[in-house]
Amino acid sequence: MPEDKYREMRRNFSPADARSTGMTPDGGRMPDSRESGAVCMMGRLIPLIAFVASALLGLWPLAALAQDINPDRPDLTTSAELVPARALQLETGLEYERERSGGAPTRRQLTVQAVLRAGLATRLEVSLEGEPFVWQRAAADDRGSGDYTLALKYRLYAPPEASDTPSVALALGPFVKLPVARAPIGSERPDAGALLLASLGLPWGLGLDLNAGVAAIGQTRPDGFIPQGVASASLSWAATERLATIADFFFATKEERDGRASLRATLAVVYKLTPRLALDAGMRTTLAGPGPDWSAFVGLSARFGR
Repeated sequence: MPEDKYREMRRNFSPADARSTGMTPDGGRMPDSRESGAVCMMGRLIPLIAFVASALLGLWPLAALAQDINPDRPDLTTSAELVPARALQLETGLEYERERSGGAPTRRQLTVQAVLRAGLATRLEVSLEGEPFVWQRAAADDRGSGDYTLALKYRLYAPPEASDTPSVALALGPFVKLPVARAPIGSERPDAGALLLASLGLPWGLGLDLNAGVAAIGQTRPDGFIPQGVASASLSWAATERLATIADFFFATKEERDGRASLRATLAVVYKLTPRLALDAGMRTTLAGPGPDWSAFVGLSARFGR
């Protein structure tokens, strides 16, 4: 066939012709379903991100009426500091992680994170932490809601405000995980446990948070629970009145019967846009045991009320 006639036929070739003949308009290459899946996922995620950003920006004037913020994110160690009574604190984030495991397909995950903390009394705080949306790709694509965790934080000790001694705060943090996520995003089993929380104020703008605790981790095949021990430490440094850096180490014993203990490290920065609004960003990696090779995250936190 003459080349000019072939080019003319290609220009006039429609998708309907391709379906009827078994040919494809782009020279025989079938569309990549993985690409279309990613486009579909992003199309659903963008409106959610826009809604969260718009809500936080709309609440910006209200945040100016609240007490100074000190988010529990982005490190994995929980501070002993409480949200003031009759105050609300919203901490949101977006995290992307990547994990390679033997000969299995590389796992990629994008997670929308949210924590709502409420001060019930001077010594008591309640929080609801969850993952409103999770997208995961490994052997197949999965998307949906992650699990939610209901927690309390009860202050055991806080130094008097006029004290000249280094500040030390102690709190107890019981929690229970609500298994709303389907596998493989969640375990489909409840967890429960408690942490002892300690926060120490140190010289030169340094702060140290320490956690130690135990948990009962739900299992399947066979059903039941296994004990887990947790220990973590987070060192922060207030470089300026607005900017702080964080180095965090988080250790946990195995969470599956045939699993292994893990150790993860986090490096992050927190920047206060105002005394009641804070941005954070950083990276995490797994130093030992199972877990993501690396992850990157950004977050925005706001305090309302007192």
